[in-house]
Amino acid sequence: MMESKVESAVGMSRKWDAREAGREVAETAIKKLSEPPSFFLLFSTIHYEKYGGFQEFLNGVWDVLPKDTPLVGGTVAGFVNNYGCFSRGASALAVSYSNIDVAVGVGRNTKRNPYRAAKKCAEMIQDSLKESPYKNKFLLNFISGPVMPSIPGVGQKKYIRSGFISKFAIQALGLSQALVQKGLAREDEIFEETVKQLPDYQMILGTSMDDYRAMKNYQFFNDEILTNSVVNLGLATDLDLDVCTTHGMKETNHNFTITKLGAGNHAICKINGKPAVPELLRLLDWPEGFLTEETMLHSILYYPISLKRNGRAVPVVMPLIMKDYIIVPCIIDDGEVSILTVSGKDLVNAVKENLQYFDEIQPEFGLFSTCMTILQTLGRKTNIVQEELCNYFKDKSFLLFYSAGEGTYSPTKDITYANMSFNTAIFGHQKK
Repeated sequence: MMESKVESAVGMSRKWDAREAGREVAETAIKKLSEPPSFFLLFSTIHYEKYGGFQEFLNGVWDVLPKDTPLVGGTVAGFVNNYGCFSRGASALAVSYSNIDVAVGVGRNTKRNPYRAAKKCAEMIQDSLKESPYKNKFLLNFISGPVMPSIPGVGQKKYIRSGFISKFAIQALGLSQALVQKGLAREDEIFEETVKQLPDYQMILGTSMDDYRAMKNYQFFNDEILTNSVVNLGLATDLDLDVCTTHGMKETNHNFTITKLGAGNHAICKINGKPAVPELLRLLDWPEGFLTEETMLHSILYYPISLKRNGRAVPVVMPLIMKDYIIVPCIIDDGEVSILTVSGKDLVNAVKENLQYFDEIQPEFGLFSTCMTILQTLGRKTNIVQEELCNYFKDKSFLLFYSAGEGTYSPTKDITYANMSFNTAIFGHQKK
C-alpha cells in the first residue's frame, strides 16, 4: 500500500493593497500543492485595514482559494516563515494530506463571556471530529487579543501616573469588558476552558494583535472577519505530532511576596505589604519616576515576573502600570514571586532547546506562536531564529506568528502559559 504524501506550502505577500495581497498570499501557497489544501491558516499585519480593509483582503484570498477550504487566522504583530522575518504583510500555511480530518470552530464575545465562547468553539470541533478514525488530535486556539479602552483625558496609555485616573481606569477595564468588550484578552480563561472541553487534544495558543498598540485586532473564520472572538482549527490525523514551550527566562535574586490583589486578580496592588510599584522600583534599584510611557517598552518588559495561576508557574510581562498597581494579562494567585530576566542570547537558545525536543520527529510542517515582545527584543537578530528554523525544517514549510499571549497544552505535560516564550507544534513521522 502506497504511503499517503503530505504536502505543505507557505503563502506570502508584501503587497500594500488588501485585495491584491489576499490573492497573492493564496496563490503562492496553493500553486505548490498538487491537491486542494486540507486547511489554510492565514495571518496578516494590521495595516491592511487602511489599504482596502480586511473584507477585501479576505475576498482576495477567496478569489483563489478552493471553495469550502477550512480557514482560520487573524491579525498578528509579524511573522517568520521559510522566506524570512516580516513585520508587515501576510502569510499563510496550506497543507494537503489525505489522512487528516479537519474542523473549524468559532466562539464570540470572548471578553464578555470567555467560558461560553470557549465552550461553543470547542463543541464545534468535537462534534465535527468525533467520528474520525485518526487518534492524534491537535488544536490551534487563536483568540482575540487585548484592546485597551480609551480613558477620557488620557487616551490609551500603558503607564498612568495619576492615582485618581488609575482607579477610574481599573474600573473602566471591568466595565469595558462587559459593555464594549475592550480590555484584557482573557486568553488564559479561554485556553483553560478549551482544555477542559477537549482534554485529549494537543494544543497551541496564540492571540490576535495589531502593531503593539492594542487598539484593535481581527480574527478570520472561513469568509468572515470577526472581532472579540476565538477561532479554532482542529485536526485528527495519523501524523505524529507534539507541542513544546520554552522561554529562556532566568530567575534573579529579586524576590518578593504579593500581599494584595485587585481587579479580579489581574492587579498586583501590594508587594511585601507595600504599594506595588514603588516597592518594585526599590527592588530593581530604579529611581522614582524612571517608568514612563516611553521607558516602559525598553525597560520593564525585560524583567518578567514568575507568578502562580492555579498553582502553575506563569512567567508574564508587566504591560500596564496604573499609579501603584501592576496590571498583568492573566488571573494570578498571591504569594511568593521571583523577578526574571531575559537576554537576546537566552531567547535564541530557547529556540534551539525547543527544536531539540523534536529530535525524534521527521518534520512535515510546523506552526509556532511567539510573544511579540521577542520581535522587538531581538530586532535584526530575529534572522538567527529564522535560520535555526530553516536548518531544522530543510525544504518543509513552517510559519511563526507574533502574538500577545501564548502557550501549549499536552495531555502528558498539562498547560503551559508564558509570555516571552516560543510555542511549537511539529507534525511529521517518527524517525526510524
